[in-house]
Amino acid sequence: MLVDMIGFGIVLPLLPFYAVEFGASDWMVGPLVASFSVAQLIATPFWGKISDNYGRRPLILAGLAFSAASYVLFGLATTVTVLFVSRIVQGASGGTIAVAQAYVADTTAPERRAQVLGWLSAATGAAFMVGPALGSWTWRLGGHMAPGLVAAALCLINLIFALRFLPEPKELGDSKRRARLAVPPLRDVLRTAVREPLAPMIAVYFLGMGAFTSITAIFPLFLEHRFGINESNVGYVFVYVGTVSVIVRGALVGPLVNRLGEANLTRLGATLLSFGLATGALAHGYPLLAVALTCIAAGTGTMFPPLAALISRSAAPEVQGSTLGINQFFGGVARSMGPLWGAAVFDAFGSGAPFLTAAVGVGFAFLVALRLRPAVSAVAVAERG
Repeated sequence: MLVDMIGFGIVLPLLPFYAVEFGASDWMVGPLVASFSVAQLIATPFWGKISDNYGRRPLILAGLAFSAASYVLFGLATTVTVLFVSRIVQGASGGTIAVAQAYVADTTAPERRAQVLGWLSAATGAAFMVGPALGSWTWRLGGHMAPGLVAAALCLINLIFALRFLPEPKELGDSKRRARLAVPPLRDVLRTAVREPLAPMIAVYFLGMGAFTSITAIFPLFLEHRFGINESNVGYVFVYVGTVSVIVRGALVGPLVNRLGEANLTRLGATLLSFGLATGALAHGYPLLAVALTCIAAGTGTMFPPLAALISRSAAPEVQGSTLGINQFFGGVARSMGPLWGAAVFDAFGSGAPFLTAAVGVGFAFLVALRLRPAVSAVAVAERG
C-alpha cells in the first residue's frame, strides 16, 4: 500500500497544474479529480464482493496492474481528455483499498484492528510525504512525462514484489470453497449497511470524507494563489502533512484507541479536522498555515482509521470485504461530490471559501458521530443471539 500510494501522491498535486496547462479552467479541476472517485465508487463494492469469494491477493495484484497503466497514461497525456481517462482507470483500480482493509481484518484480532488499520493508513500518510516531493523532483529533472512514468515503474516493481511475497490470508485460503457458499448477496450486505449499527458509522465517513475531499481538488491552486507555490515546490507542503500523518496514524492511533475507544477517538478527530479546515480559510501566512495543516492531518488520522475499525468489527467475518467495499462506495460518492463542490466554491467565492464549507461539513459529521457506540464484534452478537 505504501508503494502504491506513493504513485498516487506523485500524481495528485501535479494534476491541477497539468489541467490548467492543457487549457482547463479552475472549475474543471473539480470534475477531473472527481472522475477518479466516480470510477472508484462504481468498482469498489464489486472488488470487495469478488475478494470475499475468490481471495484478496488476486484483486490486489490486478489493482496494481491497472494503476501502472493509469500512470503511463498520465505521463503521456497532452490533453485534458487523456487526463480524464487516466484518472478513471486509476479510480477503477482504487477499489483495492477496501480489499487491503479486508486483508487486515482477515489477519488481525478485533481488539487490534484499529491499530493495524492505523498502520495501513500511516502508509498513506508516508506516501503523501514521499510522493509529492518525488513528483516535484522528477518534474524538475525530467519534465512533464517523468512523474507519471516514475509512478508507473514503482507500481510494476510493487506488482513483482507482491507476486513473490504477498500470500493469500491463511484464514481465507483454508476456507475459500466454504466461504463462496456462505457469502450473502451484495444487496443483503447493502441492506445491513443502511441500518443500525452500521448506518451512523457510514454516515460519519460519508460526511467527513466529502468535506475533506472538497479541499483536496483545489489545495494546490489554493497554495499557488495565496503563497506562490507551484509544481516545483508543492511537494514540500505535502512532506510536512505526510510527516504529521505518519506520526499520528502510525504511533498514536493505537494508544489513543486503548485509552478513548474507537467512537470517542472518531469524535476527537472530527473536532480537530473541523478546526484545521476553519483555520486554513484564515491562513495568509506560513505559521497559521502550519497550524491548519497540522490539525487537518491529525484530524484525518484520528477520525478515519478508528471509524474503519468500528465498521469492520460490526461486520460478519464472511462479508468483511463486501461491507468495507460498501463503506468505500459511500466514501466514493463523497469523494465524487466533494471536489465538484470545492472547485465550484473556489471559482465563485475565492480560495478560503472551500475550507469554510468543509469545516461546516465535518461539524455535521461530528454531530452524527455522537450516536456512535463502542464496537461489538459480529461474532459476539451471533454468540449472544
